[in-house]
Amino acid sequence: MLPTALRVHNLTTDGQSHVLGMREPSRLRGVTQVLEPAVGRLERSPRASWAAVLGAGALALAHTVNDSYAYILPPLLPLLLAQAGLTLGMGAALVAIQQLASAFLQPMFGHWADRSGEGRWMACVGVLLSGCGAAALGVVPGFAGLGVAMLATGIGSALFHPMSAALVAQAAPPRQRAFWMSIYISAGNFGLGIGPLLVGLVLVQGDLRGTWLLGIPAAIAAGLLWRVAPVPPGASGASRASLIGVLRGSWRVLVPLIGVVAVRSWASTTLVTFLPTLANQRGAPPSEAAQVLTVFLISGAIGGFAGGAAADRLGRDRVVIGSLLLSVPFGVLLGVLGEFGPAFWLAAAASGVFLNGSWISLTVRGQESVPGSIAMMSGLMLGLSVGLGGIAVTPFGLVAERFGLGSVIAATACLPLLGALMMRFVPHPRSV
Repeated sequence: MLPTALRVHNLTTDGQSHVLGMREPSRLRGVTQVLEPAVGRLERSPRASWAAVLGAGALALAHTVNDSYAYILPPLLPLLLAQAGLTLGMGAALVAIQQLASAFLQPMFGHWADRSGEGRWMACVGVLLSGCGAAALGVVPGFAGLGVAMLATGIGSALFHPMSAALVAQAAPPRQRAFWMSIYISAGNFGLGIGPLLVGLVLVQGDLRGTWLLGIPAAIAAGLLWRVAPVPPGASGASRASLIGVLRGSWRVLVPLIGVVAVRSWASTTLVTFLPTLANQRGAPPSEAAQVLTVFLISGAIGGFAGGAAADRLGRDRVVIGSLLLSVPFGVLLGVLGEFGPAFWLAAAASGVFLNGSWISLTVRGQESVPGSIAMMSGLMLGLSVGLGGIAVTPFGLVAERFGLGSVIAATACLPLLGALMMRFVPHPRSV
């Protein structure tokens, strides 16, 4: 029906205005048929409120803080080896505890939030728990204490990610959802880079006891979220099925979509893990080899933001397929270059841009494909990007020992071709 606030008048020959519908009902019906579609388009394209913008901004800031704890152990490891009696194997086990807890608990926490219609507290408690785990690393005793601290950091991340991503997606106007998600995820990517810098600020003369200061940003972020984070819409539109039921009912979407996420993660994580070593083998000094990884990660953050913004205009699938295809030649170039130089820097930067250009679009695509399980799909997309990539690194490393690192880098760079092909088989959601 035409809103009552719209009063359409007809100027008659005697100069008087009469409300159409009182004298000329047939003409009113004609005018209504013309105006109602336009009004409907306005209603379907709501503008974000200032409260939604503020809430999403707080979630992005909290994402920066939360993800700054993701790589908090590696810069502490040299001191822990010397002062806590750890071995390299123990250090690797601690990293695995954190990553596995974060990756595989996220879908379960997200599904619980979808079914209950609650879960705003999960974002607040999650970032606080991540910070407490990081703060405890310098004060807890022995390997067991460190394991509990890393487990707390992993569980905190698993609580935070699905609910915070779902709140951003629900607060965003539908036609700007990928842009909003690009800001949220790019903020997390920025946090990955500043975590090691925070460690350098809190360690005073090699004293690990200063790590308690790492909990302060998490406490501030949790308090901010408690005040201004968006309120979830409730359980009215959520799926009431069990997690197994949701996965079974959405398998036609999930199987190819998870396949795309897997091959993108394998290619990206392989580069993150071995790119400095490859640069060193090609003649780069250790300091420049580390800088190549920084270039790759920063370029990835830029690519993720640009890809998310472009997805709103060009479509999710086009951005995913295009960025995956464009990443292949630059990844292969990294593997076959015989020496370190400007071409190596360029290939590393371009690989970062295009490999990560699809990440945000894949996350939004998953949210829109299973709309009754937004938090679960957020956890699935974000968690699997970490978990699946971590699982593949070890066997790829073993293959590299036999056939050479350059050959493995070139081969894994071709995996996005398979991802682009699988993307063609992901069913389109009705709402997009």
